[in-house]
Amino acid sequence: MTIDLNIVNGNLFLGSEFRQGGISIEGERIIKIGKEPSLPKASQKIDAKGAIVIPGIIDIHVHFRDLQQKYKETLVTGTKSALAGGITTVLDMPNNKPPTDSVRKLQEKKALIQNKAAVNIGFYSLFPKNNSEIARLANEGIFGFKIYPADKNYPPKDFDSLNIALKEIASTKLPVIIHPDNGFAGETEEQLFATDLPLIDGFIKAHNQLEEAQALKTFIDLSNKVDGKLHCAHVTAKETVEIITKNKELQMLSSEVCPHHLILSVKELHKLKSQAKCLPPLRTKQDQDALWDALNNDLINIISTDHAPHSYEEKHCEFEVAASGIHGLETLLPIMFTQALRGMISFEKLIPKMTTNPAKLMGITQRGELLEGNFADIVILKKKKYQIVSDEFESKAKWSPFDGFTVNFLPDYVLVNGAVSKEDEYICSKVSSGKIINNSNEKLIIE
Repeated sequence: MTIDLNIVNGNLFLGSEFRQGGISIEGERIIKIGKEPSLPKASQKIDAKGAIVIPGIIDIHVHFRDLQQKYKETLVTGTKSALAGGITTVLDMPNNKPPTDSVRKLQEKKALIQNKAAVNIGFYSLFPKNNSEIARLANEGIFGFKIYPADKNYPPKDFDSLNIALKEIASTKLPVIIHPDNGFAGETEEQLFATDLPLIDGFIKAHNQLEEAQALKTFIDLSNKVDGKLHCAHVTAKETVEIITKNKELQMLSSEVCPHHLILSVKELHKLKSQAKCLPPLRTKQDQDALWDALNNDLINIISTDHAPHSYEEKHCEFEVAASGIHGLETLLPIMFTQALRGMISFEKLIPKMTTNPAKLMGITQRGELLEGNFADIVILKKKKYQIVSDEFESKAKWSPFDGFTVNFLPDYVLVNGAVSKEDEYICSKVSSGKIINNSNEKLIIE
């Protein structure tokens, strides 16, 4: 028997350590892991030449826009951008225009990417306007419900309706994903911009560390009352880390951090201005130190991008009107692996936070680990010193505050469901090996 593909001479990350060996792939699956003599014959072979071989990265926090914001990014360009960055599975956020908050809108979104995805993709929903949609959305396969406490454009509008919705969501066993911001500390952004405060200082005050921490504390208390799961998106503040530390025994609580909050600070925000504007804002060196400590001490177990693409014009304009958000998909792997090379975190600790941990948290089965029987989502890294050039991004958002940064790793080969989708730094022009994935919950409704 001759199988499809062997990857040989790799430095494989297996579970929690590196081992020399190879991987045999037939169809979409890994069928054998071992030394080359024990691998079955294959019609194709990739010689990794000692390079690091890891599971495909899983990013549980991306914004792919599309619909009325196609000019920023589409599901197709977003999944190609993920592929270029060595990310093989993404979960797309629901604050689109129009927002994803019903089964009908979710199905419309799925139809846009059906048979066109470069990587695997799943979806979240906002809290729906009608609670009867909650179980149906879970049935349709979403991975969680996102809430923006400071954004009054999205439901729920008051604590009574919030508590009812949280109870309904808890019954689905899916997490609530909170954007931790209580909202402007009593003042609107416009009011702060109108004061004598410098624009950037006003923006930071409008979305400050204490408000972030208080938002998380409030939702921990609310979620505990209904026995619900809570995931805190993009932690940025020392005060928020302190809340996580105090509640570290809670199985219902998880959290994530993004590379831009680990690497860039308020210093870069003042320098780059609108290009580095994001929510939550970039913080202080003290906050960054707390994030690195939390990451290394396993208080924060997931790294995501919060990929938030905007047009060039929306990021190269006056600060007060500039869109908030940072491109992340094509910089995540090179930036974080370079930080590991510099000793900020070990490779053994870093890799699970980008693969196994997000898979386990979100119930993404048979992905996130190099195991026999798992889907063959695999990245072979090349160690190469180069500079990030945002003009070369696959994303429509060809700008980055990391533009010009020197990094030491790039994803050389990327396999998605067994298909070699990126090779020698180039992605296949018509790549579409990704699948629409759903949560692994049992069906909640008998229809």
